[in-house]
Amino acid sequence: MFLITSGLLYGAVTLQYFTARDVANGVLVEWKTGEEGGTSRFEIERSADTPDNFIYIDYKTATGNNSYYSFQDNSVESGTDVSSSIYFYRLKCLDQNGNYTYTNHITVSHTVSGIRSTWGSIKAIFR
Repeated sequence: MFLITSGLLYGAVTLQYFTARDVANGVLVEWKTGEEGGTSRFEIERSADTPDNFIYIDYKTATGNNSYYSFQDNSVESGTDVSSSIYFYRLKCLDQNGNYTYTNHITVSHTVSGIRSTWGSIKAIFR
């Protein structure tokens, strides 16, 4: 798990924290804002193995100052083996005028268990 803390300013947004951690079915991304200063939404972006090729995966509508947000990324995959993969996440903070800033990226290691990997292979046979 990686954690960014203590009032980092991104444009008009102050993040109290921004974290990502490995959970049973994917990666849980969480953040809490201080000030949101006209922010309309947060886009969650992910890159696999290197912090170079971020893709949009979802968004959360901004709800106001001192808000908590979370997103569980169940789309992370490590293939059929039981290896770990490194994922990078960042937030794109957009205001009502379409202006945006990016947060620094955070890193998380996600491991697919042997049981989940085997079950996924079995399910794929019957599709």
